[in-house]
Amino acid sequence: MKKPDTTSVRGSSFAHRKQKFALLLVGTESAFDGKAFDCLFGCDCICIVARSSSLMEAMTSAESQTIDMVLLSGEYREIELTLFALDARHRGFQGLILRAADIPSQISLVEQQEARPIQAGDFFIDGIGRRVWFRGNEMQLCPREFEFLKFLSRHPEELLSHRTLLESQWGNASVPADRLRTLVRALRKKIENTTEPRYLLTERHLGYRFVPSPP
Repeated sequence: MKKPDTTSVRGSSFAHRKQKFALLLVGTESAFDGKAFDCLFGCDCICIVARSSSLMEAMTSAESQTIDMVLLSGEYREIELTLFALDARHRGFQGLILRAADIPSQISLVEQQEARPIQAGDFFIDGIGRRVWFRGNEMQLCPREFEFLKFLSRHPEELLSHRTLLESQWGNASVPADRLRTLVRALRKKIENTTEPRYLLTERHLGYRFVPSPP
């Protein structure tokens, strides 16, 4: 039997229709690893909306409420996660299902920042799953485009010089500028739907400015 995907997220518009993920905690509070919990969910994009003491109760909560994520405490084994995910998918739940034990507890501050979801205007970025939603719809980006958009989303409205962008994407400011221009064109094709760019603006001779919520 094929193991279910326990880390898939809804492909609908949930990431855009609201500012926060609705989180359901399953298990005793003391069973959660504080460092791991803070690492993954210590941001403004997460809101704990319910707590359940058992898997059966959790299933009922997931069916009766709008839940985007289910986090099982470390007291549950992987097989219990798998069976729970099978049942949840069968009942139509398409949110994220994780075990706290599977989240790294020792992680640097930089890695913590990278792990946190990014809500930037019309964009929602899942850094762990490497998925992006644009105006409520999931979009497909190549790895280079994903990293570029993620960097831009961490610096909204800022004037980013060519040198800064080259160093952030290639680790070397001496990389030919044509590579950056090619990357900009590729991303614009996926996020711009007007003749004049609205999201990724060119600042002539200076660099680029990312506007995640254009007027």
